[in-house]
Amino acid sequence: MPVSNHLRRLLLKTIADNINEVTLGFDGTPATASDGAAGRPAVTVSPTVTIIDDNTLLLEAKLPIEDSFNEDLKEVYVQFRGATSFTPVARFTTRPITKTVNNEIFIQLMIEVA
Repeated sequence: MPVSNHLRRLLLKTIADNINEVTLGFDGTPATASDGAAGRPAVTVSPTVTIIDDNTLLLEAKLPIEDSFNEDLKEVYVQFRGATSFTPVARFTTRPITKTVNNEIFIQLMIEVA
């Protein structure tokens, strides 16, 4: 018997309510399902997480114009951060993004929970 829609929605809500950090970093190595942390973190921001449907979350995070780096950003790492520990959610690599004080970065990720 498949999982009920009510339980699936509760699972999505629990995940959405607990994702509280997005780290942008410099590590461009391929992302895997077993990644446990950001490779070379640059900055951490607080995301907004929205439930799209019974399987999908939309995560949005913005890096303000004031931030700039000497190296291109190449990874996005999502996690739950508690008082004493953290739980990895996902790590993504991207084409290099140059961040200066002349641009803003707005991250949008669709996360499917199957």
